[in-house]
Amino acid sequence: MSLSVVIPLYNKETNIGSTLQSVVEQSVAPSEVLVVDDGSTDQSAQVVQTFIQSHKDCGIPIHLIRKSNGGVCSARNTGIREAQGEYIALLDADDIWDKNYLKEQLSLIHDFPEARMWGINYAEVYGGKPVRQLRTGLPEGHRGYVPNYFHLPNRTSDLFCSSSVVIDKKVFRQVGMFDERLRYSEDNDMWFRIIATGKVVFYDRYMVYYRYDAQNRAMNQPRLLRYWLPSYADKYRQPLYMQNSEFYEWVQRWCAIKIKHTYFADKTQYADARTAISKLDFEQLPFKYRLFFHLPYSIAKILYQLDEKRRSR
Repeated sequence: MSLSVVIPLYNKETNIGSTLQSVVEQSVAPSEVLVVDDGSTDQSAQVVQTFIQSHKDCGIPIHLIRKSNGGVCSARNTGIREAQGEYIALLDADDIWDKNYLKEQLSLIHDFPEARMWGINYAEVYGGKPVRQLRTGLPEGHRGYVPNYFHLPNRTSDLFCSSSVVIDKKVFRQVGMFDERLRYSEDNDMWFRIIATGKVVFYDRYMVYYRYDAQNRAMNQPRLLRYWLPSYADKYRQPLYMQNSEFYEWVQRWCAIKIKHTYFADKTQYADARTAISKLDFEQLPFKYRLFFHLPYSIAKILYQLDEKRRSR
């Protein structure tokens, strides 16, 4: 099996070296590593070039691809298109893999060949120490296909993150590439599209380390609705996704919930929220959302506040 590692890079000069080190130290080496520098303004690209020179004899081809800034989706898409492997292992430029991570991923591919995406649990760390564990909704130590992802009871985790998955490259021809309109939750969008159209695998073992305190973390930046997945609920209104009625209903509700909180909590994004609301499929939503989004704003906000109080009891 040939496997390409794709790493999008933007202003991560303090982290990219240790991220690459975790790749070259894998007990099973990848076929190649593609680092896509998305127009960094710091020394990130130079750090990668230095790393490549100092690891010429590591036996893994490491390529630096430089492009103008277009966002993380554009960088990932560039790497995926250039990759020669049958499988794509995604890794962000500030995260770390356990030394046996790729070995386990290849084992998952072998053991569960009907899947389209294989994921391993990730630990969120700050200063090198775990900060929280998210409930997966699956039995502890689960290793296998994920049943009923969109209705797993007690799930607080997305199961997958952009450093903990391997994807069959053929999948991108069916569901498309990363959506370059998005700056946040672009990875969720990809997981949703893959899960809605085929089988996925998850292994509940911590082998990926997501560094909360990494340089230039997107999650630490203000989130604008216009660049967030809930603004594009209409993208799923096509037969490929609507034929999975369970998913289609779930994703419309997921988007509506996210829009609702922005709509009533941030007046500066009112116009963008109204645009996002117009893209929802109200036939898939409970009646209360018609009240929230179609009544006069002052009345709807009172109903929203009452509903939030009820939910918090």
